[in-house]
Amino acid sequence: MQKKKKKIRFKALLAILLLGYLLIAGTYYFLNKPLKKIIITGNTYLKDNYLINYLDISRESIFKVKSKSVKEKLLALNLISDVNVHKNYLGTLKIEIEENQVLFYDLGSKRLVLSSGEEVEAIDFADAYLGIPILTNEVPSNIYQELIKKMPRIHKDILTNISEIAYNPSMVQDKIVDDKRFSLLMNDGNVVYINTVNIEKINDYFEIYEGIVKKNGNKKGCLYLDSSSENNHFNNCEAQEKDDGEN
Repeated sequence: MQKKKKKIRFKALLAILLLGYLLIAGTYYFLNKPLKKIIITGNTYLKDNYLINYLDISRESIFKVKSKSVKEKLLALNLISDVNVHKNYLGTLKIEIEENQVLFYDLGSKRLVLSSGEEVEAIDFADAYLGIPILTNEVPSNIYQELIKKMPRIHKDILTNISEIAYNPSMVQDKIVDDKRFSLLMNDGNVVYINTVNIEKINDYFEIYEGIVKKNGNKKGCLYLDSSSENNHFNNCEAQEKDDGEN
């Protein structure tokens, strides 16, 4: 009988040791398991992949990631004005971002121009940003300042659909007749001519172009919104360039 008791106690001890090992191993695995998911919301201009690589926490445990450190590192980016960080202990990190509004990237100065008029240093443009128009050429100082003043009137969904901005004054027989005109290359391949006086007309771009498609088919070309007239002119860009050259 005594031998049987010892055998039972040995099995019980072995079971307790095994259970303890599993608890310790499970806890260690749980505490050191890499983040399961990083969710970023609120960012329009800064790409998710860039931000995740910038934070460099993908292999960290949710328990080792400090919300304060994440917030401070993101706020060091000059496009970010506010950050909220939420941790789910099942392995999900949610980051809510608020960005400053960007008007365009000045290719000449290599800087981002904000709606406040502030110009800030840009990170690697192609890798970090999305949906920011590029100003491709030099603009007279007074017209440049007027552009910055008027561009905040453009709706954000339109602004992010502009690929390039070029200063393109209207000419007649080598004389400038509109020194406030710009050409906008849209993401869909169309070119829109507009000036700072009528800049808000671009907010109706999708509705205007939808009407053009219904009338002329799905053709690409140049849309002229630089006049105060309600009649919007649309034509083949090459034909217009030929006409300009003859004037």
